[in-house]
Amino acid sequence: MTATREILQILEGHQPVDERERDALSRLTSDIPLLADPCSEVADPSHVTASAMVVGARGVVLHRHKRLGIWLQPGGHIELGETVMEACLRETLEETGLVARHPASGPLMVHVDVHPGPRGHTHYDIRYLLVAPPLDPMPPEGESPDARWFSWEEAESLADVGLIGGLRAARRLCEFEIVPARSDDADSVAEQIADVWLQARRWALPTVANAHSDDEVREWVRAVLVPSGAVWVARNGLGVIVGMMTLGGGLASGDGGDDVDDLVDGDVDWIDQLYLAPSVVGLGLGERFVELAKELSPAGLQLWTFQCNASARRFYQRLGFLEVETTDGAANEEHEPDVRMVWKPREE
Repeated sequence: MTATREILQILEGHQPVDERERDALSRLTSDIPLLADPCSEVADPSHVTASAMVVGARGVVLHRHKRLGIWLQPGGHIELGETVMEACLRETLEETGLVARHPASGPLMVHVDVHPGPRGHTHYDIRYLLVAPPLDPMPPEGESPDARWFSWEEAESLADVGLIGGLRAARRLCEFEIVPARSDDADSVAEQIADVWLQARRWALPTVANAHSDDEVREWVRAVLVPSGAVWVARNGLGVIVGMMTLGGGLASGDGGDDVDDLVDGDVDWIDQLYLAPSVVGLGLGERFVELAKELSPAGLQLWTFQCNASARRFYQRLGFLEVETTDGAANEEHEPDVRMVWKPREE
């Protein structure tokens, strides 16, 4: 695929966040086909650049440009043989020291802008959403003199006009509201909840076969799960459901001994389901769900997860859960070895 065709494919169907981006998108789609090599900074004074809206549980990362002295998102020119998506990752590492990644669901372009560059150039900037771990940025020597995490409000207060739209576009995807799923919304929300459930299972558990068809899962969510009144959902700034959690019965699949029973009493509730859309993994939403569960169940929590789900086990361990029981999976529908994990509040 040629660079021109690849870029036009990236832009296809993109919805601008404001009038400035609408104008920029129009310029890109009309000008890019006229450039012999749209990603080369030497072939034409007008060319495509790549930048990243680096987000995570701590907010958004900006760096102070070493020449301009203003706060910007990581980004720059595309090197020979690179794609726009690859250039975003490299520029982020070079300018912030952070090893960022594209969302687990795949690269996500969130914003475009056209602005003047140095030496009379014009930059057609294509911006991707990248997820970074909650580490302090450490720009390499010779790069940005400073880089740090900002809240969305702080970042927007520092941003120039060309960056504000990019921040707002990323923020809509990364800020979440967690609310109960109302039973009278069963039909309208069930499809989105089922999509999250199915996507998360396929991404996190590729080796575990689902015991039910997709249609059976969707009907269970619509007819049983949502009407139960025990479902909480997370919506992003666009109103799209990107996470779900249910608290309730948690049918045990193993036969714990007395030592296990000593750790858990009848007041300890269960996290029956906690699934996130792959696009939001790493943004702190899982932690927020667990914090809510702890508030609703202050006496303690327990859950089952599959032994093969190493990332989930690490996640819950980090949040204070202990592994208290393992089984061979004979009692669960997937017949997959599982592990029971328990959280109890510390005594004062």
